[in-house]
Amino acid sequence: MQAAIHNIAPFNASIGTTVTFTWNGNQIYKVRCMIKENDSGTTVYNGVIDTMKPAFPIPADAKLSNGNYYICYITVFDINQSESARQDTGTPFYCYSTPVFQLSVKEHDVIRASSYEAFLIYSQAQREELNAYCITLYSYQKTKLQSSGNIYDTSGPLSYLISAMENATDYYLRATGETIHGMHLDTGYIPFTVAYTQAQVFNVLEVNNRAEISGIELRANITSTLGTSDQDVIYLDGEKADLRDNTVTFDVGYEIDGDFSKILKFYKPVLNRCFLTLSDSGDGTQIECYYREGSFSDSKGKMAVIELQASSIFGLHYVLYSNYFPIPDEASCICCGLTRIGNFFDIKVILK
Repeated sequence: MQAAIHNIAPFNASIGTTVTFTWNGNQIYKVRCMIKENDSGTTVYNGVIDTMKPAFPIPADAKLSNGNYYICYITVFDINQSESARQDTGTPFYCYSTPVFQLSVKEHDVIRASSYEAFLIYSQAQREELNAYCITLYSYQKTKLQSSGNIYDTSGPLSYLISAMENATDYYLRATGETIHGMHLDTGYIPFTVAYTQAQVFNVLEVNNRAEISGIELRANITSTLGTSDQDVIYLDGEKADLRDNTVTFDVGYEIDGDFSKILKFYKPVLNRCFLTLSDSGDGTQIECYYREGSFSDSKGKMAVIELQASSIFGLHYVLYSNYFPIPDEASCICCGLTRIGNFFDIKVILK
């Protein structure tokens, strides 16, 4: 009779791990763990412990090395010291150094905006690649509020745009992930606070009593921004502008300079038409956003996507796609989060 060894996830040799198994037979009194190098077949560890549990803790001094591939064998002893049969092939596993897996948010950081692009830092000494990651926002009570879901595209910046965070509120941010060989990663719950200035945008004037100077301060919280349209704007329900056959340009009193995060909300986009153009007069950067539909190699059927094209006078030009989302109907609102950091952009879409 043989013990059935459970899957052994990759682990750091300098930390060790616990191998678990299933055993059907006489009561266990001792367990032997034998580990061999996969390539040479050389035995590098052979230990026996007194235990009645179907588990064997591999110690940190087991003389395993990170970056190597091993085979594990488990046998058990009963009260009469009879040893079970060893597995024919054993269970393979990898040893890897613990990766660097960190979020851009540190404990007790203060975020000064309602939206934040959370970045993930990953590196591993033996170049073990990251297979997938997930970034999740939690309330102070650790209730899940927003999540990126499992993201398998790890070729570009590892990030997720968090939006609609409330002022003067505490949150937790957490990232989990898995390497291509199954090493599980977790940053844990990172506490942070959101605190930003909320202008009284519904008042034309803000009136403040300045007793120290025996006066009253008047402050304007609204900057007049006049949009210039190619044609007369048609309004829907008194709150939405129909721009499918029109263009509105905002230049006076409206600037997007340097790094930024913006959220756009719109309905019923026209297929393959540019719906947004932004220009930075400082460095000549220009971006254009298009609404696309199609069946892509990894989209599992026909889906929609936002395509962003960015270029600058320094020769930078690249095309970036948002996450896929279902083809919107006439009532669906497309919420598009756009972030710029340096010369690089990120774009995420939520359909409501």
